[in-house]
Amino acid sequence: MKKIFIALFISVFMISLTISCKKEDNLIANAGDTLWVHNIPQSEKEHFIDNKPLAVGTNGTIYYSAGGGVSNYDYERVYAVNNTDGSLKWQSDTLATWYTNSNIVIGDAGNIYVASYTKLYCINPADGSFNWVWEVPQTLPLDASDVYTYGELGPLALANNGDIIIKTTGSGSYYRAMYCIGNDGTVKWYRFIGSENTEIVVGKNGEIIDFEHDDSGQLLTVSDSDNGSLLWSTPANVVSAANNITIADNGDIITLINTDSLIRINPVNHTTIWKVYAATSSDTKTFDSDDNMFLFDLFAGCSVYDINSGNLINSGLNLPQTPLIDTKNQLYGVISDNSPHLSVTDKSGSIIWESDININRNTKALSDDNVIYCTDSKKVYAIQSDANLNKNGWAKTTHDNRNTNNVNKF
Repeated sequence: MKKIFIALFISVFMISLTISCKKEDNLIANAGDTLWVHNIPQSEKEHFIDNKPLAVGTNGTIYYSAGGGVSNYDYERVYAVNNTDGSLKWQSDTLATWYTNSNIVIGDAGNIYVASYTKLYCINPADGSFNWVWEVPQTLPLDASDVYTYGELGPLALANNGDIIIKTTGSGSYYRAMYCIGNDGTVKWYRFIGSENTEIVVGKNGEIIDFEHDDSGQLLTVSDSDNGSLLWSTPANVVSAANNITIADNGDIITLINTDSLIRINPVNHTTIWKVYAATSSDTKTFDSDDNMFLFDLFAGCSVYDINSGNLINSGLNLPQTPLIDTKNQLYGVISDNSPHLSVTDKSGSIIWESDININRNTKALSDDNVIYCTDSKKVYAIQSDANLNKNGWAKTTHDNRNTNNVNKF
């Protein structure tokens, strides 16, 4: 009898163990599986998640901004989401207006920076409180007199030392300037510029790279990050604010310089390495760790260029728009606006996996633990991936998950 009881106990134990193992197997997510969904907090007023890149904090927290509306609008706030389950961690107080003028950028110490109208906010990652708020000055001295400088802020980038580089870009009659704001909220320097509403980029040696203009026309400019002084400029013809600047691993600048010219320039002596024809109706550019640059055209598909030679490798490909690139050199994004679900392809356009969730194509972030985050107008989604963001090349339009636009940051 005792032997029968022992045998029965062992049998029940083994069955339980088998069932337990199967349950564990079922918990393992496959690429494309939805891990959680976060719903934007309910409000009496209408608000939507911005179609801008999500930011991933130094502690893994996901940040997005939301506001807007039409007749019953809500002022903008920043929201923090726990990456483990999608629960709301906090929401900030309202910003200056019902939209943001910049991406959310995460500083080296985890502080959150975002611009709204004429104000730059530094937000505490612990609770969403404002560490400080800097506002564009009303006037600044120029040629022994004060000139009016109060206007809307635009894109921002993070300098090598953690300073914030930002510029005024709005409409109206005022002098535009680029500002360097320390992480304590004080102005370190400023330089008057002819401003374009394009992203600022920080290069290999800390130089500030931007599109600006003067009386002669538009320019690609390189400035000193220590004092803001202009180092050099070259004529350019900026088609749109989407014309992001990318930086090669050796520090060379690769961007569209005119409506039909893709160029690679040495930032030190500003000599042209190569310049090739590259007509496009959309100017976002990324490149992988195999030196393939992906330049998307809304009407003619994606073209692939070799960044070493500038040679066209392929064109007319059905690749994701504004892609992220992972460590396997897979591209993540939306292929068609008619069916804006997440697709992951190789560089030839072959689909590796897909999710059936429709997303805003510009909101994606790909974490170090192989999770891709994206949104629609009301929800944030966490989707299992099979790789993380590539840290070689220029794997995202804002370079990294902190949206620093700095080639040296991750």
